[in-house]
Amino acid sequence: MNAKQQNRKNTKTKSTLPDQYMAEIRDLSTGGKLAVERMPGMESFTIGFFLPVGAAYETKDVNGISHFIEHMVFKGSKKRNAKAIVKTIERVGGLINASTGREVTYFFIRIAAKRLNLAIDVLADLVFNPIISESDVQKEKGVVLEEIHMNEDDPGQLLYDKFIIAIHGKTAYGRPILGPEENIKSFSRKKITEWHKTHYNPHHLSASIAGGINPDSVQKILEHRIGPFKRKGPSNTDSGQAPKFNRAVLVTSKDIEQASLLIGFPSASIKSPDRYAYSLLDAILAGGMMSRLFQEIREKRGLVYSIDSAHQPYSKGGLFTIDAGMQEDNILEVIQLTLRELRRLADFGPGKTELADTKELLRGHWALGLESTSARMIRNAMSTLFFNRLMGHDEIVEKLDAVTAADIMKAASIAFEDDGPAIGVISKFDNGAKIKEIKEKIMEIRGRKGKENNFRKVTNKI
Repeated sequence: MNAKQQNRKNTKTKSTLPDQYMAEIRDLSTGGKLAVERMPGMESFTIGFFLPVGAAYETKDVNGISHFIEHMVFKGSKKRNAKAIVKTIERVGGLINASTGREVTYFFIRIAAKRLNLAIDVLADLVFNPIISESDVQKEKGVVLEEIHMNEDDPGQLLYDKFIIAIHGKTAYGRPILGPEENIKSFSRKKITEWHKTHYNPHHLSASIAGGINPDSVQKILEHRIGPFKRKGPSNTDSGQAPKFNRAVLVTSKDIEQASLLIGFPSASIKSPDRYAYSLLDAILAGGMMSRLFQEIREKRGLVYSIDSAHQPYSKGGLFTIDAGMQEDNILEVIQLTLRELRRLADFGPGKTELADTKELLRGHWALGLESTSARMIRNAMSTLFFNRLMGHDEIVEKLDAVTAADIMKAASIAFEDDGPAIGVISKFDNGAKIKEIKEKIMEIRGRKGKENNFRKVTNKI
């Protein structure tokens, strides 16, 4: 190999990215925060703009507007039309997307490290500088209405939306993220621009970036790009009261082949130390193929194809859910077996080996997340939004390790307080009398609050 070939080889393999790891939160001169994590050796990064706004901030008459604005900002800005926004990122191999939740809306780009200026410019333009034309508003109404119809055709999603309304009622947390059709049809350009101006304020932006970047360059470019959009003071970033929880039984009929089930009960907020117990409860119940519900209900009895659980923490409360799909005849048996496992955990907790294995499982999941710029970016953004500090991997592992069997027993026992957990099912039920009969049987099963022995007799199939 001659000298010229050696130089060419060195040029291809030598990284120009910083080699010193660092992670911190910085105050932006434009208002808001920047969570920055430099990951040595990474040739890409993920950047996100997070804003504390979503369905929980909306009143009944504007429910769905946060999600609608997520759509509208992609329709074009004063600098780029809709096609140019996407093309600018995708033509260089990047990814761009967004998500609206109940408390947070965010926009993100994952792209090669050398595209830092481009990514920040596009995000700032997209989020803070949309045109929102009248013609685009009218066209996008049709798109969002089709999204609502698509969700209604998905039995699992339809059940979840109805379930949320049933358990949280007419409160902010009970409103669907997409909103009702009548609201979408009623949105005017004026109402949308006013909501955007109020809530899309750089003063309460939490920007987060992780990957092969120079933190000083990120801050300099970010402040330069969002500087022109700075507004006076922050808008209200408090989503209001904690979600109320109604332990309802919901039975819904739809012409579908497979029934869906949801079981839910209140859990801990994102700021509560108890949330780590719910993370472990989630993993023990249905967090993998070795989990209790997967082994007992799918592997041992073949009653379901899938069964999962999830812990959704909010800023002032939380929701723990278990969901499954099955044949209609198996609904009552699956409910009873699920509650029996919950009851066992509430009464006796996990075994020593089971608890240790589950902690090891979660440590492994966290370790895998450390390899992803997107996972680190999102974790840092949430830490910034809710704690105003970065929570390191070691701190999280330490908190998980500190969870005891008694903590998990306490978390599981919440399911059996008051009237028991909320339960929702959807299937091709024949008529009103059948629905009433199933609802009564579910309430009978749910009412067994004693020791797990009460669940040993399996109810007859439907």
